[in-house]
Amino acid sequence: MDTSAGFLERAFHFNVTAPFTLTKLAARRMVDTVGSGAVVNISSRSASMTQTSFAAYGAVKAALDRLTRNMAPELAPRVRLNALDVGGVATRSLDVVLTDDGLRRQFLDATPMGRPGEPEDIACAVLYLVSDASSWVTGKVFEIDGGTEAPAISVPVPPLEPTAG
Repeated sequence: MDTSAGFLERAFHFNVTAPFTLTKLAARRMVDTVGSGAVVNISSRSASMTQTSFAAYGAVKAALDRLTRNMAPELAPRVRLNALDVGGVATRSLDVVLTDDGLRRQFLDATPMGRPGEPEDIACAVLYLVSDASSWVTGKVFEIDGGTEAPAISVPVPPLEPTAG
């Protein structure tokens, strides 16, 4: 209830409109210069999980996943377009979880691999998707998340109560 329409619009622009524009520009340049290429969008597991306090973020990442799937056949066969739905990775954005003993334990217990992802885990998936090893892969969204099937952390939200008056 605290998320504003403006926040949602900014999130959509950053996570959907910008990748759409950049993909079009990159695809054109790839075809014109070397004849082919690959684009990998970085999305989030929030795109497919029900998660409190993540309505805007989850919605725009779901839109990015759908954009990836819908644009891929338009760019094929010269440019392959895929996405990664990334789980909790040990970057600054996860510091609040990893530096709090209780949250860290909750996160690790809910992650089957028992650890946060590392940037290298994501880089290796990207490397596969831009390499010839994935030459027959396009329009796919890969979940790189340590086996997580539900949010690893619950964000409490106050119940919606009637307004006074």
